[in-house]
Amino acid sequence: MSAAVASIRYLVVPASGHSYRRTLRPNGATLRARAPAVAIRSLGAFRLFRDGVPVSTSAWQSKKARTLLKILIARRGRSTPRELLMESLWPEQDPARLANRLSVALATVRAVLDPDKRRTAGYFVAADKDSVQLDLNHVEVDADAFLRSAHAGLALVRRGSMHEAAAVLGEAERLYAGDFLEEDRYEDWAVDLREEARASYVAVARMLAERALEAGDHDSAVGYYLRIVEKDCWDEDAHLRLVSALERAGRRGEARRRYRAYASRMGELDLPAAPFPRVGLKEPVALSAL
Repeated sequence: MSAAVASIRYLVVPASGHSYRRTLRPNGATLRARAPAVAIRSLGAFRLFRDGVPVSTSAWQSKKARTLLKILIARRGRSTPRELLMESLWPEQDPARLANRLSVALATVRAVLDPDKRRTAGYFVAADKDSVQLDLNHVEVDADAFLRSAHAGLALVRRGSMHEAAAVLGEAERLYAGDFLEEDRYEDWAVDLREEARASYVAVARMLAERALEAGDHDSAVGYYLRIVEKDCWDEDAHLRLVSALERAGRRGEARRRYRAYASRMGELDLPAAPFPRVGLKEPVALSAL
């Protein structure tokens, strides 16, 4: 097994809508192991799990504490200055009056993660007088697992290990349940990780689509390209490859509808649309001929 694959053997994935399991994939095998003490689903809807059991929203005593945990997740384990946290949680308020509020919110986060106090206070969330950070060695986060898997798979592609890459990229694609913290889409602190995860997903889906086309699996390729244009409606290459895949799959009516949608997008940017990528013809077809 390559180092890239070995580095992501342990991935937290949803076993169902109500619990988490850890997946171990040595040499393609899948084994179930005990659920991690704390696991967080941040791709799509936010969910917190303790020992595989979901924590209800009512367990949180304040929305600010829940938001504090989300910000720490978005920081991906990096140390975050207390001043930055206070500004994000209570914008335009006097920082001198917010230190106690932050301490209370931090205590609430720790209590939700470890209500029975089985571990030291800083086991899941470490803090000192200057900063706070989520310890990713003790907390499983799906966004972090997705990015590790995506980066490892794309690295395998660059090395030419396509067979290994396909399995790893497929795992990454399954992990991506939605954009990072969809309910917080207007929060500035969530933007960087959301954009990174989305861009990585598009790269993963593009590679899987190309592999599907090479294998003659045009319907699977259509599915991947549809997800790409859903994430980035201005991706001209994905639009045209989607049309081509639909043509190859014999779904010609859908291909024409998708081509017109693509042409409309280009018109919104005052850009000319590329010719229709008709499969099996030497010359592409102009929009006026459709």
